[in-house]
Amino acid sequence: MKFFWETLIKSIDAGYFYATRGSSPCLKKSMKGSHVTKGRKLQTIALAAVVALTLSACGSSSESGGGEVGGEINVFLIPSPSSTSIQSFIPDFEKETGIKVNVSETPYGEAHQKQLLSYNQKAGAYDIAQFDNSFLAPFCQAKAMKPLDSYIKDSAEYDINDFGQGQQDYGKCDGETLGLTLSTEPMIQWYRTDLYEKLGLKPATTWDEYYDNAKKVQAAGYGGQIMGFGPNVSWWWMTLVWSFGGSLYDGNLNPTVNSKEAVAATDYLKKLLEVSPKGAITASGDDTTSKFLGEDIGAMLNYSGYYGMALDPKINKNAGKIGTAPMPKGAADITHLAGWNIGIPADAKNPDAAWKFLEYVLGKTNSVKYLESGAAAIGRKSIISNMDLVAKNPYLPQLEIPAISRIERYPQIAVWPEFEVAAIEAVTQVLTGKQKTQSALDALNDKLKPILAKEPKS
Repeated sequence: MKFFWETLIKSIDAGYFYATRGSSPCLKKSMKGSHVTKGRKLQTIALAAVVALTLSACGSSSESGGGEVGGEINVFLIPSPSSTSIQSFIPDFEKETGIKVNVSETPYGEAHQKQLLSYNQKAGAYDIAQFDNSFLAPFCQAKAMKPLDSYIKDSAEYDINDFGQGQQDYGKCDGETLGLTLSTEPMIQWYRTDLYEKLGLKPATTWDEYYDNAKKVQAAGYGGQIMGFGPNVSWWWMTLVWSFGGSLYDGNLNPTVNSKEAVAATDYLKKLLEVSPKGAITASGDDTTSKFLGEDIGAMLNYSGYYGMALDPKINKNAGKIGTAPMPKGAADITHLAGWNIGIPADAKNPDAAWKFLEYVLGKTNSVKYLESGAAAIGRKSIISNMDLVAKNPYLPQLEIPAISRIERYPQIAVWPEFEVAAIEAVTQVLTGKQKTQSALDALNDKLKPILAKEPKS
């Protein structure tokens, strides 16, 4: 545990962790989409959380006291479409159950450290907490969240079998479910149906086809494609590394970012710059989506959670012309999955009432209402197959992840923040032409060895 907290301090000193992803992603999530834009945080708050947790991390317990299904619950949320939707259910829930629901919201950049500090104090400040899946590993290490498996097993209303296996496992750590899925946000292919029809193109099924499509669209006078080559470039880079058959590290936590597969993926990422519109080199996740929806660009690779922006007429100037398709396949068939989780803190004072609220908002009975209230979609089978919903939200079929597709998500390691900073710096050097791909990734691989060596051993 000592190494875990030292790692967090290092990450904060690096000035990075995850922050205002104003949506998903990751994340975090922007109020426009549902995914996130990583950024800088309030270091003082984060460091205070780390110091406090260091004192008691080993003494934390995943068990919480009981509590009658009544009284009141305190809910910790992070500003996002999901948070807004959750709050819309409170009046009816209070009326039906008599349970009082108190809500507090904290911006993404400070939220997770505030939660960790609260858990350390063991004051039972929160009965429910929303968190980004990228923080599942730190929360698991701190034993901050109560395992939910006993609740899930006994709940016909939540019906865990309405989810595919990959999504059933999305909130698990060490075999225990610490968070329910609050949004399902795979990386998918977006494309302009009018431009593709005009040029006789179809959504790409391979990366070669994706590049060729972009080149043809560009030749016709439009932007070929766009993805975030700027501060969030790690999202796309690791997606391509996985899809090209590579990995970020092996089973013994040895970095593998300079493999031939990783080099090919990085070269391909740089190649896509040739068919991208002006400004793409600095584009974040939000910028990428705004440009795709507001300009004439053939295709985009981005998380499905950003679809909320497509429903905003102030942002989407191409309404009715946006299609979606699965991400192209490379040497490996992978799905990069991101999204929110929500769970019950280990020190919750009223966990049974908290579960009752989660079951009410996220169960099958209100699943349609939850989506229609503006939240990022949760990939229930019953939602994905609802044709009325698909007509209004044509991206929903992309949330059905094939069983043969390997799910990849933000690496569940405590040192990921520091790892990611190093990766972004190296990839940016390649994209801007300051370093050759192989030399940049060789240097990155060496830099990551001591970082990964600090990962706590289970």
